[in-house]
Amino acid sequence: MINPREYYINRLESLKMTEANLKRKIGWLTFFRLISFLAIFPAVFFIIPNSLWPGIILAIFMLISFLVLIKIHLRQNEGLKHVKALIKLIQNELLALDYHFGDFNAGIEFFDTSHPYSYDMDLFGEGSLFQFINRTVTKEGRQHLANLLATETLDRQIILNRQSAVKELSLMPELTEDFRAAGSYDQTGYDREGLYAWLEKEVRFISKKFLTGAAWILPALTIISIFTAILDSSYIGIFIVLYLLQLFIIGWKLTGISREHDLLSKRLASLKKVHSLFSIIERGNYSSDILSSINTTLNSGEISAASSIRKFAGIVSAFDHRLNLFAAIFLEGILLWDIQCMIRLERWKKTDGINLKNWIDALGQFDALASLSNFAFNHQDLVYPVPSEKIVLTTKQAGHVLIPDKERVCNDFTIEKEGDFVVITGANMAGKSTFLRTVTTNLILAMSGAPVCAVEFIFHPTPIFSSMRTSDSLNKHESYFYAELYRLKKMLDMLRAGRKLFIILDEILKGTNSKDKEKGSREVMHQLMELGGTGILATHDLSLANIEKEYPDRIRNMCFEVSIDQAEISFDYKLRDGITTKMNALLLMQQMGIIKS
Repeated sequence: MINPREYYINRLESLKMTEANLKRKIGWLTFFRLISFLAIFPAVFFIIPNSLWPGIILAIFMLISFLVLIKIHLRQNEGLKHVKALIKLIQNELLALDYHFGDFNAGIEFFDTSHPYSYDMDLFGEGSLFQFINRTVTKEGRQHLANLLATETLDRQIILNRQSAVKELSLMPELTEDFRAAGSYDQTGYDREGLYAWLEKEVRFISKKFLTGAAWILPALTIISIFTAILDSSYIGIFIVLYLLQLFIIGWKLTGISREHDLLSKRLASLKKVHSLFSIIERGNYSSDILSSINTTLNSGEISAASSIRKFAGIVSAFDHRLNLFAAIFLEGILLWDIQCMIRLERWKKTDGINLKNWIDALGQFDALASLSNFAFNHQDLVYPVPSEKIVLTTKQAGHVLIPDKERVCNDFTIEKEGDFVVITGANMAGKSTFLRTVTTNLILAMSGAPVCAVEFIFHPTPIFSSMRTSDSLNKHESYFYAELYRLKKMLDMLRAGRKLFIILDEILKGTNSKDKEKGSREVMHQLMELGGTGILATHDLSLANIEKEYPDRIRNMCFEVSIDQAEISFDYKLRDGITTKMNALLLMQQMGIIKS
């Protein structure tokens, strides 16, 4: 087992050494590039006048050296950029090991108060489970990760397949780090819908034989006319006619061409990012079904996704030459450049573009799984849960993953069969709500394919429905109490429709008086028993614990106790069988000076 902290510290030291070496190389390359450029001038102005061919050869050699050094310099700069991104990434992971994870995307866009459980469980938002796990670098990856956490997976085999993929990727930390570092280069995102809309548009250039023919014949004739005019200036008129004819054709199609260019040019940086991400995914040798399937998808075309996107980005980059006035004067009138680029783009659209949606979706899947694998790597003390056909839930030493190790208190817990309910009583701040979130958060992780915070975790994949915190709505003219009733009704309607649910309830009917609350809560529990509900209810209302006598085979009482020694209150957050015997509200109010002691 790799110690993640030691791994990151060693990796950081190695990367900083690599960074220093690259900076030295780039410094020397800059120096030699300058020397090679400056050496061209004496060759041209001093050597050639005295010794023609040696001077020409030297000038050409220094020019080629200069161009080669530029290319090497650019490649080294890209390497340095990648190393710097990796250093930042590793530094963030070291902070995350100490539960400082506020710099990661919190998934605010997925915040939904009407979701069956995500609002109650702080699944999205600042300090959320999503933010704790999320390391995605694409919009699709964030969406896939959000879906994994907010959509229950009930198929045992799918869960096991995801676990295999997460386990496999967690053993490839450097590959996933390279993936995330490459994904950090361009954070502007890209309008995938705009790109998909372009793919759906009908081709207008390759379908016209006149344009495809002109794209090759006219440039060839124009180049021939140039050489002819050099040999005999009387032929210059032919060149001018051909040049103007090409400009006329460009002008004829200019509006449509410019619209296509505007759409694609803005996505060039993102296309280069996607190419890098595809290249890194294709680098892996995978054995798990999901990762193998992703790799197969990325190699489903005539060429791999990475090669195809590189080709696409190259065409878009070449298309950008039209923005340079001097280049455009040469390219448009001699090579019919815009038409050439449009034909190449449409051919790519016809041959490879049909695969783009599937490739991007596969990229999102990998991105989400890479986040889960990073979570697994960082927390190697967690275990992979066992999906069961029969047992609802059996867990040993379950804790909440968002509570740091030194502060976390873990508990054993079991619900053996469907239709069983556990009623948990306890004083204020004794740990009831935290325990409900502990159980539910681990179930969410379990169904996503991730490891869970427990020593052992056996569960039956079941849809989750919680009612822990309810918000009123001025816009909808809903009171707090009405919103809570609406949520409870939704839960009961789902049960009446035959849905199997794992139900999490925390102090229901908080918005009414104590007598109504007691009667209403008991009625809700009776309804749950009649409908075969399964789950946990946490409450301060000790009278609800008496329902165990009515359903002794289905309801079990458990509690969190509080220790009160004169004016001192302490909690151990350990779950016990039975009903609590101590409450602490008055004492807490006295300690805070709300009421007199």
